[in-house]
Amino acid sequence: MTAPPIALFGASGRTGRLVLAEALRRGWPVRALVRDAARLPAAPGLAITVGDARDSGAIDATLRPSIDQPPVRAVLCTLGMHDFSVPATDFSDSVRAIVAGMRRAGVKRLVAVASGVALPDEQRGGYRGEHGVPDAYRHIAAEHMRNHRTLAQAGAEWGLKWTLMCPLNLAGDIPAGHARRAFETLPEGSPETGMPDLALAICDLVDDAAAIGHRVGIVSDRPR
Repeated sequence: MTAPPIALFGASGRTGRLVLAEALRRGWPVRALVRDAARLPAAPGLAITVGDARDSGAIDATLRPSIDQPPVRAVLCTLGMHDFSVPATDFSDSVRAIVAGMRRAGVKRLVAVASGVALPDEQRGGYRGEHGVPDAYRHIAAEHMRNHRTLAQAGAEWGLKWTLMCPLNLAGDIPAGHARRAFETLPEGSPETGMPDLALAICDLVDDAAAIGHRVGIVSDRPR
């Protein structure tokens, strides 16, 4: 029996490509929304919709391509901010539009990616991103915090079953299998998160009820 499909937003990015590969490896059909189909090679089990993640029509076509097809069972979002150097809301606008589309389609499960700045600051309250973020990252930090508020509000208002991954500095050269995770905080001991570990965790947590409504700190230890 074919597994129900999942939707992936951000499939052509660095993390998104790894998530896509892992989802297909697990036998999950994937419906991906991308702005440029040429950036995403065709693959068995992959259906591509071309469009913008802020466009409701493109989102609806990704979540449920036609009335005779069921909606996806879960949404994975690995989108990011296009330009860290200027204040912008393209990222958080996309997340709000995707969440609104999920409500229209009756899809409740979402696993999205932020960063450690969206975790609680245990000493000072609020978010980690409200205290001591380098100036170069303040705009993306603001977007991550906006996205957490969007998910938490949707969870309270209509039951969105969200999980927000909160990695640290992403590293492509740490092999999978070295991650440590914790709810609502960062595990100590590493300033990095391996991208393969992040992709695995995103897929692993889709069906993990314990992760619903949580931010998940994730770091990776470099193998010795």
